[in-house]
Amino acid sequence: MQTLLEAWRHTSEGGPGALILPDGCQDLIGTRRPGEATRWFLAPLADQAYLATASPGQQYRGYRLRPGVTLEAGRLLARMHGHDLGDEGFAEQVLAEHTALMGSVASALEAIAQSADLRQAQRLLGVSERSLQRLLSTRSGRPPLYWHRLARWRRTLRLLETDAPLAEIAAEAGYADQAHMNLECRRWAGLSPLRLRQRPELLALGHASGHG
Repeated sequence: MQTLLEAWRHTSEGGPGALILPDGCQDLIGTRRPGEATRWFLAPLADQAYLATASPGQQYRGYRLRPGVTLEAGRLLARMHGHDLGDEGFAEQVLAEHTALMGSVASALEAIAQSADLRQAQRLLGVSERSLQRLLSTRSGRPPLYWHRLARWRRTLRLLETDAPLAEIAAEAGYADQAHMNLECRRWAGLSPLRLRQRPELLALGHASGHG
């Protein structure tokens, strides 16, 4: 199963930095400051938003992996060491050799993203709570509850782009009430739903590739 979700590029203009929101993906990232050598690193699964800063003119080349991918981090980074940002074919070959995605993990994550709760996902998959817990905790690095809450929150970002009242959005997204939605938005982004509505560039990230 192909593990690469998408490749991306970015050149920094400097400034205060960009708020990065959790999306359920790990990224292989190469970066180069003007006059310096390329450095490669792995951006791990994020549990909350974080601020990424960069120098003006700093270049990035990223390879976003599908949610649930396992990888041989040490070998992967050793292979990428010293390679230029533009060597895309080599990077994709290395990722193909040192990453994997089990079909059962991909199916579990898809079911969770489509389900109102974990019990519904378990019924769709025909597995027990314990089996799902063991599969995802072992193979994806996070338990089923993480994936359920992340998918629900990314769905909330998309709903916040509408003019619907916050209480209606909370109900449609599957929260117990508006206060519950507020807590989850602060947990993932550090911002309330009202503040998120004032940041359209962040709401747009709900449409970006990732889990849910």
